[in-house]
Formats: sequence, C-alpha cells, structure tokens
Amino acid sequence: MRVMLDPGHGGAYPGAVGSAGVPEKDVALAMALQVAGNFGMNDAHQCHLTRYADHDFNPYDLGADLQARCRLANTWGAHCFVSIHCNAYTDPAAHGYEVWTNREADAADYLAGLIWYRMRQAFPDMRGRADFADGDPDKESQFAVLVGTNMPAVLVELAFITNDADQRRLLDPAWQAREATVIADACREWAP
Repeated sequence: MRVMLDPGHGGAYPGAVGSAGVPEKDVALAMALQVAGNFGMNDAHQCHLTRYADHDFNPYDLGADLQARCRLANTWGAHCFVSIHCNAYTDPAAHGYEVWTNREADAADYLAGLIWYRMRQAFPDMRGRADFADGDPDKESQFAVLVGTNMPAVLVELAFITNDADQRRLLDPAWQAREATVIADACREWAP
C-alpha cells in the first residue's frame, strides 16, 4: 500500500500560530516525518510526503498550492492520502482532535474512523470532536485536498494550537511519537 502524507501549509503559508509562537506548518511537518518513520525500509507499505521541508508549491496562489499536493498523490498512485494539521479557533477554550473526509460515503470514512477511535483510545483525556449524524465520527467538508485526490483522503486536526493544553501536547516529543504511531497503525489496519 502507498500512503501519501501531506504536512499542511508550508513556506508562505504558516497556518495557525499558537501562543508559543510555533507555526502550524512546523508541527505538521514534524508530525508527518514521524508518521513516515513508522513505515520502515522493509515495510510492506510505502510512504511519501508532499513536502519534506518548509516550502510551498505556489507562494502566490493557495489553490494552486493545494492542487499540487493532490497532483503528487495522484501521480504516485497513492492508495490513501492523510493531510496533517493543527486546529485553531478564536476562543482559546476550544480543544480536541477532529478527522475530516469529503461528503461522499467511501473508503475514507473507514480510515477516518480508525484514526479517530485510535486517537480516543491513545488519548482518553482529549476531547474527540465528532459528527455522528451519518453514523461515523468524521466531520465532512469539501476541503481541496479531500476532493482533489483520486484516492480516499482524510484530514487530521491533531489538536488546537490555540489552546494552551493542546499546544503543550503538540510540542511534546513523546506525545508526537505516540500520535505518529496512532496514524501509521490506522493506515496499516485500513490497507486495502
């Protein structure tokens, strides 16, 4: 199986910035690299990232930047696409994790559910923000990276970088390593 990891933002697009001054793009890249590290050289699953450093694909056009990420996954023939992000909100009390899919009922729903439930098991003290209206915990949107890929795609909001407790988690190497294992193991279980 081929897993394409997409560290959200990068380069001209920092994403959200928490009170510690660390931009979302840095946390997303660190997390994606750790997830990729869970897939070894002799692993039956291959893993690539849309970016391996702090760069963008088009500093003048966010839409083109997002299309380039999708194109990389489509060209490589990935079996699944996991975009990694940190959430943000104007109310610093907002906290927890979310997993998003597109509005279609497809194999992405199962992958999103695996990630969401594994996160709930690994981090029972965190709030799992969910939408069970259609029977599963993923939230749904038409985010460009969810609809521009030819394979099942999910977007993981690890935690709120604008919430002090969540931000501490996001910047904690031990938490990052555990979260990376959660995502990698969910992808392995989902493997078609």
